[in-house]
Amino acid sequence: MKKFDLPLWSDTVFLFLVFFLFLFCLLRRAAGLWGAFAAALAAALAASVLFFLWRRAAHGKRSAGKAQNAQAAKLAFHTAMCSPQENASLIAQCLNAKSENTHARAENGLVRMDTGCWHMLFRFEKVNADEIAAIIRTNGKEQNNVSETIVAANDFTDEAKKLATAFGVTLKGADEIYTLIKESGNMPEHLIEPPSPKNGFAEKLRFHVRREAWRGYLFSGAFLLLFSLITVFPVYYIIAGSILLFVAVFIRFFGKKTS
Repeated sequence: MKKFDLPLWSDTVFLFLVFFLFLFCLLRRAAGLWGAFAAALAAALAASVLFFLWRRAAHGKRSAGKAQNAQAAKLAFHTAMCSPQENASLIAQCLNAKSENTHARAENGLVRMDTGCWHMLFRFEKVNADEIAAIIRTNGKEQNNVSETIVAANDFTDEAKKLATAFGVTLKGADEIYTLIKESGNMPEHLIEPPSPKNGFAEKLRFHVRREAWRGYLFSGAFLLLFSLITVFPVYYIIAGSILLFVAVFIRFFGKKTS
């Protein structure tokens, strides 16, 4: 079942109300009460439908991206909690599922293949350059040096990335590991997850309302208050504009941060 896109629908309804009130007030004296109502309603519906169709694809991609990022974060936590041997077994299983000629096998927390070796460094902190250097030194001491060295981890420092590039070490981050496991069809059925925090009302509200939306509410509220100076129904515009200004201030301080 497709998830209900609350932000898209709320933006569409909000756009409809703003358009309707603006056009109704603008046409009230020229077209009469019912004429202005019908014209404003038709124009606002048309604008809302066009806006909905225009933004639906973008909202769908953003929602899909958020869902994938959330799942990748859960997998990153899972791999950080598992032992190197458990992670090596999972990666070897994924590599063999993608290609029958890989011959990947988990040995002592490593994934050995005919073409190279994977090192498991999954943890909560970024892998630093010293750890990459230790792997490079170890591989240099082996008589039968592997043709390719791959380090799998959740993230790496900039110094570690530069060092790996200089010595030809391939780095696989959380996103690449998530893609590998998902495409191979070996996603663990039960992921280790942290305890769910008990969120209060403000935290629950942040999940639905983005902080950067406060500017739109502020503009709309100020617009309605200014329009109350020329409309025949000023009290409604004053009330609606004041409410929007209050909502703008509330969202500015309690909305969800997206960056």
